[in-house]
Amino acid sequence: MSLYKAFFKIIKKNRFSVILYFVITLGVLMLLNGIYANNESKKATLDKYSIYVENQDDSEYAKAVVGYLTDAHKVKDKELTGDQIKDLLYYEQIVAYIRIPKGFGETFAATGENKIVNTYDDSMPVGIYISLQLDNYLNSLRGYVEQGLSVEEASKKTTESLDITKYVSVNAEEQQRFGTQKGNFNYLPFGIISVLIMGVFPAVVSFSQGEKKNRIQVSSITPGKRNGWIFAGAATFSLVLLLILVLVATFMGGSSGGVPGYVDDGAASAASSTFIFSETWWLAVANACVYTLVVAMMISMLANIPFLAAAPAAAFSNIIGLGFCFLGGTFVPLSILGDGVLKVGRFLPNYWYSTAVNRIFEGGTLSDVWDCFAIQLGFGFACLFIGLAVARVTADQKQVN
Repeated sequence: MSLYKAFFKIIKKNRFSVILYFVITLGVLMLLNGIYANNESKKATLDKYSIYVENQDDSEYAKAVVGYLTDAHKVKDKELTGDQIKDLLYYEQIVAYIRIPKGFGETFAATGENKIVNTYDDSMPVGIYISLQLDNYLNSLRGYVEQGLSVEEASKKTTESLDITKYVSVNAEEQQRFGTQKGNFNYLPFGIISVLIMGVFPAVVSFSQGEKKNRIQVSSITPGKRNGWIFAGAATFSLVLLLILVLVATFMGGSSGGVPGYVDDGAASAASSTFIFSETWWLAVANACVYTLVVAMMISMLANIPFLAAAPAAAFSNIIGLGFCFLGGTFVPLSILGDGVLKVGRFLPNYWYSTAVNRIFEGGTLSDVWDCFAIQLGFGFACLFIGLAVARVTADQKQVN
């Protein structure tokens, strides 16, 4: 029992580092929660640019074009001189100057010719984008008019047909089913690996080096009991950490989490109550448990290899923790990582943890994610056996010497 207490005394000495990484994890979860919550149910929108439109024609077609541009962009309503327009374009206060010449409507109705002049800075692709918008609008407008519709009716149908945002909107019902818990659970590996390395690694190493090791060896405690109490301390710390992070990831997805600008309309809170203890929740928790066990095995390897055990815990937390998270889909979704990164990531537990999260929150069952669990555990056992083998060889060498 004394070893068990001593284990936590060592962790207490490193409490500032442990608390720092824990607070960083909570802070990022709050930030991600606010981003996801503010964007889950939003409809996709197109950017609106500041432009100036000069209408020299009095036809219905010209008025329809002005109406379309006014809805699509921010049109300057103040009358400007030529020099003022040049200055605004130069200082990028407007991105385009649209001039509808006299006779445009008559010519367009007769031949379909587009005489609208778009003046913009050639170095800014926005001007070309607006020209393409105009061309698409006019082509569609003429097509509807030829079908017998009035210019006003044709303009309305054209505007509706060109509104691509209705085809690119987030499926709010599906995305809000479990609030923002997917993003929260996907980020948990950073907190798990960082806090465990900063807390458990120094404690495990301290019992196998220096005065502590010598005193333990001459004491009445058997090696089995010694390892058992150390394991119990590491397991207790890991389980407490896992429990806290799982609760935060579960319930933070159903509330504002203290993020400014997020209003909980009740749907997210209902999502959390539906999520907890569901099959998806249990699988997500099981995935986090497997990853925690794998990290513990990896720490055992690091502590048993002499030249690694001598390294500071912060180095492993930054190099291994950040490296695993960047390459394994913790910080960046796997879907947008490059092929080269994915090839490397497949050898890391974070990759399979993130893959399991994606499958779980897409409605997967245990049969869909068991391979991800198995590969993570395979990585962990490989680390454990390497550490034990190195420790055995090192011990044999010391006995020979």
